[in-house]
Amino acid sequence: MALSPWLMQELAPWREAAQHKGLRWQVNVPSALPELTLDADRIGQALGNVISNAIKYTPANGEIAIDAGEEKAEVWIRVRDTGVGIPPEEQARIFEPFYRGTTGRRFPQGMGLGLSIARDLLVAHGGRIEVENTPGAGSTFTLWLPARLDYWQN
Repeated sequence: MALSPWLMQELAPWREAAQHKGLRWQVNVPSALPELTLDADRIGQALGNVISNAIKYTPANGEIAIDAGEEKAEVWIRVRDTGVGIPPEEQARIFEPFYRGTTGRRFPQGMGLGLSIARDLLVAHGGRIEVENTPGAGSTFTLWLPARLDYWQN
């Protein structure tokens, strides 16, 4: 699957959701990303879970930025927001099933499964998810996938 066109198609409905909320939307996806063999629906679900959280926890007039690239034998997709961030005491738990943080929530939303599902889907593809965070200034989630076809031949 050609990653760049797929990614642009996956991002389109999220751009509309972000702009509807009053968020700035920025995308930097190179056209020359490699072709990958993956389950596009499942990776789209993982990406959607991360973007959904970014939109949910970024106040109006904030920004969501999506970047993608290739590093060594991996492809990465980075979702950065200017939202509320994640308190240090909650960072270790955000990938646990049913865990819902308390930051910025007067009324908790969701079941606390989005990030654990995203992590499990990426791991099933030989990838991983990483988070960088500044409480009060936003979070950056990076989805990593193997770019090598030989991963899928084992």
